[in-house]
This record gives sequence, structure tokens and C-alpha cells, in this order.
Amino acid sequence: DKALKLYNKACEKGSLKGCMFLADVYKKGAVVAADNNTLLNYYKKSFLLADNYCQQNIKDACKTLSYLYENGLGTKIDLAKADNASSKACDLGDAASCYYQARINADNMTAFILYTDKACQNNMAYACLVLGNTYLTGFNESMAEIEKDTEKGISYINKACEMNNEICANLADIYISGDDLEQDYNTAVTYYETALSYYSSLCPEKNDDNIACKKINIIKSTLSS
Repeated sequence: DKALKLYNKACEKGSLKGCMFLADVYKKGAVVAADNNTLLNYYKKSFLLADNYCQQNIKDACKTLSYLYENGLGTKIDLAKADNASSKACDLGDAASCYYQARINADNMTAFILYTDKACQNNMAYACLVLGNTYLTGFNESMAEIEKDTEKGISYINKACEMNNEICANLADIYISGDDLEQDYNTAVTYYETALSYYSSLCPEKNDDNIACKKINIIKSTLSS
């Protein structure tokens, strides 16, 4: 009760996160009974705040505004406005919005490359990996084509590895396979060891149900073969 009162007070004072949190609470009905009228009220408040803050160039507000327009929450569904808000959030530096733009423009390779690169530059490691693989294969997930560029592909995947050591295993796979680059076992081992160090921190004791532990076993099996 105290928490809900404080969130409501935050919402009344203009906290977009507070209003969205309360809308989520009343939607799920896990903490309080689901209440469509109260839910709609909080979404309407969220929409007004998101619209106002997005106009003030606050990236998280633009991201939320896109979500509200796309799903018709607190306003009517308007996919064009959702797209505009998402694009603005991307321009303001929101990596997730940039990657969202890349996904919905996947059939247009120029737009796909532009937005995926923006997501990568805004420190989304997975976007860097996707872009790297696109340059290596000459295709994205929608099978739109681009000229292969091994150097660019490796550069993007290396950047992804630097941001997220888990992805270093992907880079190691490339060096050990010899498909895209000349096979280099020593370099592959270096990247595998970086990935192993990452997974070891998530696998403090042997557990076959732990995904990190499974990844360790896969890498060790690759190194021993």
C-alpha cells in the first residue's frame, strides 16, 4: 500500500516511470486486482507525459511514446507516429530504438545498416555482432543482400567482443573454422579463453542446468578436438 501511494505521488508529480509502473501493476493484477479503468487512466497519464518529455528530447520518453502508439495504450494506435518516436529516440542515443528501426527496415539494406550501426555505436553489443555477421555472409536475417566485406565483419564482431566477452566465442569460432579468414588456432584460443573467463563468473559450481556451464563445456570440447 505504501509503495503504491508513493508511485502514485510520483506519477502525479510528473514521473513517467511512476505512471508506467502503476499501469503495469494494474494490468498484471498480481499485486492488486486488475482494474481496466485505473489501468487506462495511468496509460493516459503516461501518454501525455511521454509526449511532453519526448518533445523536450528525452530519449526514454520517446521510446515509451513509441511503445504506447504502437500498442494503442492511452491513445489510438498510430504506427507512423510510433515509428517517428522510435526514430527520434534512436537519434537521441537509445540503442534499443535504433535496433528496433533496423529490424522493421530489414528489407532495406541501406536503412538496416544505418540503424544497426547506430545501435552498435550506442554500445549494443548484439547489434555489432549482427552487423558483423551481415558483412561476413553478405545477407541479413531478411535475406537482403550486401557486398561481403570480411574486414568490416571482423571489425564489428571484435567490437561486440570488447563490449560483451560472451561474444568472443563467436569470434573464436570464425578464426578456428578458417571459412572467412585464414585459420588461426592461437588467436581462436585467446578469444575462447576470454569467453571462458566470462562464463566462469556465471558458473561458480558445476551445474548441467546452468546455461553458462553448458557454454563452458562446449568451448572446452571445441578446444580439445
